[in-house]
Amino acid sequence: MALITLGSVRSCGVTTLAAGLAATWPGDRRRLLGEADPAGGTLAAQAGLGPEPGLVSLAAAARRQRDPSPAFEHAQSLPGEVPVVCGPPASSRARSALSMLSGLLGRLGDLDAEVFCDCGRLDPTTDNVDLFERARLAVFVSRPRLSDLNALAAHLEARAEQPLRPFLVLVGDGPYPPKEVAEVLAVDVAGHVPWDPDAAAAVGTTPVSSRQLTRTPLVRALRTLAGALAERLAAEVATISAPPSADAPTPLAEVHE
Repeated sequence: MALITLGSVRSCGVTTLAAGLAATWPGDRRRLLGEADPAGGTLAAQAGLGPEPGLVSLAAAARRQRDPSPAFEHAQSLPGEVPVVCGPPASSRARSALSMLSGLLGRLGDLDAEVFCDCGRLDPTTDNVDLFERARLAVFVSRPRLSDLNALAAHLEARAEQPLRPFLVLVGDGPYPPKEVAEVLAVDVAGHVPWDPDAAAAVGTTPVSSRQLTRTPLVRALRTLAGALAERLAAEVATISAPPSADAPTPLAEVHE
């Protein structure tokens, strides 16, 4: 149905957001969470899961086929029954697996599911930047602080020719309000979530519906953010699937055919 990617230019809670959004996403459609961070995965250790199945076993299977549907066969379950394809903890193994999966991961949006990919820190020397930009919905994550926002601005400027129009989620406190950040960076700030290390550590080990988490500021913010992003995704899908009006100009792709 849709591939939703999350990434940052400087590390700031991408994994927590990806796992939290997968757990709080509205609707009853099947979901899948994948760790595509070239620095390595953390969810298996955090949730007490085994090292396999996961990204490495999926990469081995991908040698024989390019169909994304077996991704669920290489998933384990986080608390709350969210299937997750865990990345290996070692960066070298994560980078190798991501290189082998460069074609398959971009087709995860063909699955009848909402697929959330934690791209971690976006690194132009690996395949996670391309994966991030192939999503139906791409979300940058940043703290509203000058050093982080400057790094994000430089990244956006370097890739200004890309047709992608990503959203931005701000994490934690800072001197710059969302409206000002949106205007300066020319991005749509989709939401703002609190910096809450205790609740963040529990997201991968405890169902978000539990008494421990459901009323925390972080999970309340995640539910609001998930609803807002789901609305944007629905609007994007509706725009793409809507037939062109009689007065609409001919798409460039058709002009060149």
